[in-house]
Amino acid sequence: MSEERGMERATEVREHLANERTLLSWVRTGVGLISLGIVVERAGAFMSASEGRGEMLSGLFGLALALLGCLTLALGTVQFLRNRRRISRGEFVPSAAIYLVVTVGSLALGGCFIFYVGYLLLSH
Repeated sequence: MSEERGMERATEVREHLANERTLLSWVRTGVGLISLGIVVERAGAFMSASEGRGEMLSGLFGLALALLGCLTLALGTVQFLRNRRRISRGEFVPSAAIYLVVTVGSLALGGCFIFYVGYLLLSH
C-alpha cells in the first residue's frame, strides 16, 4: 500500500512541476508581449521624429501589445492557481478558454499590425 501511495505522490509532484513550467511559459509570453509593445511604441516615436507621422497608431499598437501581455500574465496566473488546486484534489480537467483568449487577441493585433505596416508602406 505504501508503494502505491508513493507512486501516486510522484505522479502528483510531476503534475505540479509541469503546471509550474506552464506558468513560466505564460510569464515568458506575457513579458515578451509587453517588451514588443514598448519596442513598437518607441519605433513609432522614432519614425514620427524623422518623418512626422505614425506615432499615434504605433502608440496604440504598443499599448495594445502591452495590455495583451498583462492579460496573458494575469490569465496564466489564474490558470496556474486553479490547476494547482485541482491537481491537489485529484480532479484536474484541462481548459482551453484561456488559450483561446490570448490566441484571438494575438491574431487580432497581428492583423491590425499588418494593415498598419501596409498603410505606412503605401503612404510613401
